Amino acid sequence: MPSPRCPARPWPCLHLVPGSVRVLFIVGLDDAVAVLTERPGRLLEGLRAAADLLSFHGLERDEDRLDELLPWAGAV
Repeated sequence: MPSPRCPARPWPCLHLVPGSVRVLFIVGLDDAVAVLTERPGRLLEGLRAAADLLSFHGLERDEDRLDELLPWAGAV
């Protein structure tokens, strides 16, 4: 069974599924999907947790790889 995915977009996505017993927060990142549940009375806490998840995304590398900095490292 294929894993659920958000539509192909250049940004993360959040789907909110309201309910009387539970509220679902479906958070889609680059290649991963996470589901959070919360009681309706704690909607803001669930939204805060979903927003925290949305702050994660693919790795961004600002620094050079070690083998580029030290070409001799593999021969030691």
